[in-house]
Amino acid sequence: MRHFTTSAAAALMMSATPVLAADLPVAPEPVEYVQICDAYGIGYFFIPGTDTCLRIRGRVRAEYRFNNFGDSPSDWSDRTRNDTSTRARGYLRFDARTQTEYGLLRAYIDFFATVDTPGFIQTDSSDPNVNNPVGSFGVQQDNTVPTLDFAFVQFGGMTIGRAQSFYDFWTGYAYGAITTVAYSDRNLWLGGYTFDLGNGLSSSISVEDRTARQQDLFVGEYQDPRFFFQGYGGMRFPSLVGNIRLDQGWGSAQIMGALTEVRFLEAFPSGKLGWAVGGGVEFDIPWFTTNWFSGFQGVIQATWAQGALGYVNSDWQNILFDGTDLTTDGDGLATGWSIAGGFRADFTPEWNAAIQASFAHANQKFLPNQDQWDVVGKIGWVPVSGFEIGTEVAYRNVDRGFIFQEDFNQFEDVPVDEFGGQNIIAILLRVQRDF
Repeated sequence: MRHFTTSAAAALMMSATPVLAADLPVAPEPVEYVQICDAYGIGYFFIPGTDTCLRIRGRVRAEYRFNNFGDSPSDWSDRTRNDTSTRARGYLRFDARTQTEYGLLRAYIDFFATVDTPGFIQTDSSDPNVNNPVGSFGVQQDNTVPTLDFAFVQFGGMTIGRAQSFYDFWTGYAYGAITTVAYSDRNLWLGGYTFDLGNGLSSSISVEDRTARQQDLFVGEYQDPRFFFQGYGGMRFPSLVGNIRLDQGWGSAQIMGALTEVRFLEAFPSGKLGWAVGGGVEFDIPWFTTNWFSGFQGVIQATWAQGALGYVNSDWQNILFDGTDLTTDGDGLATGWSIAGGFRADFTPEWNAAIQASFAHANQKFLPNQDQWDVVGKIGWVPVSGFEIGTEVAYRNVDRGFIFQEDFNQFEDVPVDEFGGQNIIAILLRVQRDF
């Protein structure tokens, strides 16, 4: 009996002992879950702990290319060139947006890296004209090329960084991977502002890096041979670019202009002012939507320039010169113009096609003028959303006409040499996945 009483008392004492904090279950740390941000469209999420919405996207594209097999000399007639080649490219895109009391604050980065079939490089042979394919005789080459395509900040109407030029309007419906048509398409450093005028009307102005547009420079018949060929001098002033744009339900339209300095490397001759003006209209054609087409677009645009041929066409076949012969009559600046257009049709959600064409002309004194025709067609199959298999065919005709020189007996310029024309044809096959 005594034993039982003692045991019971001990049990009561133990039960009355206070429980220490170490014996309590530990509460889990709070977890911050990623929240969807639907203010700017699909794919955005809040960066945990902030009110900034971020979207991360990417693309992988792989191509097999049948390089120029047109008139000789071509990739198929020259043994130092690849008749066919491959390309793999990967993209990463980051878009961060925050709504502030001053308007939208946005930062955007678009980075890609490209690996092509290695080309041909010159060896250490005693013959400087000997070229061997990479990999032959111990010749190696790292051909991975990283590119920062976009890196800009927007704050309200302000844009600063590497972005699409404010001059550019339509930049193609087809892939435009090997050759493309005559339009202005440049990503470069700029600092600009866009004014929203209401009802879909806006106006933009920017200062832009001049070096991304300059072609080359040539100075005509000087007695001093130092001034026969020249390059551009360093950039003193950026180019000034402006546009007025209208966006409506039927499509969009834009007129644009640019002023740029044509500055020679040598102090003589002095620099000149180059300029470009252009305009374009793009239509979404809803009444063309039928059993055959689920969507249809069409566009036409044109540019005229003097001393700024990079605005006329971003894909000239040959080296062209913004400045020529500044010692004779006239302002001595090369002139050029282009007209381009195209159509895109979505036959079904799975099938699409595009065709685009252009003509570009460059007029250079003491150098051959150039006429360039381009036609590019593309067909794409989209079996799954974000995944496309397609093919593209590109045709280009380049006609480099006569060189004109002054005939002092006739007191006029006469043709002295003709370069002739060339047909260029290329085909590619592409597999592309966006995510």
